[in-house]
Amino acid sequence: MTEFIFSIISNVNNFIHVYYIYSLCIYFIISICFFTFSLPGGPLLLIGSGFFFGFIPGFIINIFSISLGSLIFIIFSKTLLNKIFKKLYTKFSDKLSRYIKNSSFEYLIIIRLLLGVPLIVQNISITMLNVSKIKIFISSLIGFSPLMLLFSYLGTYVSNIIELKSYTFSQ
Repeated sequence: MTEFIFSIISNVNNFIHVYYIYSLCIYFIISICFFTFSLPGGPLLLIGSGFFFGFIPGFIINIFSISLGSLIFIIFSKTLLNKIFKKLYTKFSDKLSRYIKNSSFEYLIIIRLLLGVPLIVQNISITMLNVSKIKIFISSLIGFSPLMLLFSYLGTYVSNIIELKSYTFSQ
């Protein structure tokens, strides 16, 4: 079983080394789609970018894909909620936005810095605010940065598992 897993990882790594730019674009697009739908299992995808592409490219893929995916989700949710629950959404959104009007940027960064809160919950809570798309994107870049650095860093060290394959228990 482990031989099979190592062979798949080796084949994927070989493909990435041969078609690096193509692989980078495919992974980036898949990541954006993944975070647009706020699917569970995001940390595995984030660690995978550090694993396959290294620390710096993995971090860049992670931060931009999660920020763009979240922004797409928020834009879609705002239009959907505004069309379905127009009166209720407008009332609740205006009331909530009045409370955080003076420091909305800081609140957005704090929401993104919270650990343990699922991405879909963060995105839906931001959907309820009347904040510009640029503020949402920039606050996501800033707020997600520490976590994306951690995941990219973990991914580079998980890649050392492939090197462990050549060692035996006697060594």
